[in-house]
Amino acid sequence: MKALDDLVRSGRVRYIGASSMWATQFARMQFCAERNGWTKFISMQNQYNLLYREEEREMNRFCNDTGVGLIPWAPLCRGHLARPPSKFGLTPRSELEKQDSQASGLSEQDLTIIRRVIEIGEKRGWPMAHVALAWINKRITSPIIGFSSVERLEQAITARGKRLNDEGSIPRGTLPTEAYTEEGVEKGMEDEESTL
Repeated sequence: MKALDDLVRSGRVRYIGASSMWATQFARMQFCAERNGWTKFISMQNQYNLLYREEEREMNRFCNDTGVGLIPWAPLCRGHLARPPSKFGLTPRSELEKQDSQASGLSEQDLTIIRRVIEIGEKRGWPMAHVALAWINKRITSPIIGFSSVERLEQAITARGKRLNDEGSIPRGTLPTEAYTEEGVEKGMEDEESTL
């Protein structure tokens, strides 16, 4: 944190941000900077989307409570929230997922959410990406979006300003509870024992 503070004080860097870590790690770094009078992070780049909402448990709460901007990556979840499952494998990026169903990492719960995104999009006359971006934009500072074509870029730009008022009808994504179930605790204990 001192090295990052030196960069800011020297004028080489204006602001610092962090990416993809545990909330406890991020909090320790922020508290260390605060305790020493150093520059603190102003943003967090974390994975967050309709299919992956684990960050709501701690990281997003911590950032919101401490004024840190959220700029998540993968708001369209590698394109899963931008095209129906029948279209997987039609882009170079998703080709592997079509060849290997496990590579997609989609659960039945994910497919339920994707179907609901399709329904809301059809009802409103929006592409799927607009539904996913309207949902996330309400919760964050700004998304980081990757594109495989100019068409996808233009589609994302036209989503700007769209609002979603029926988001309660989208089923919850990744449930942030697995670690606290009996099975999750037992799995954690097994993992610890195997490293001893």
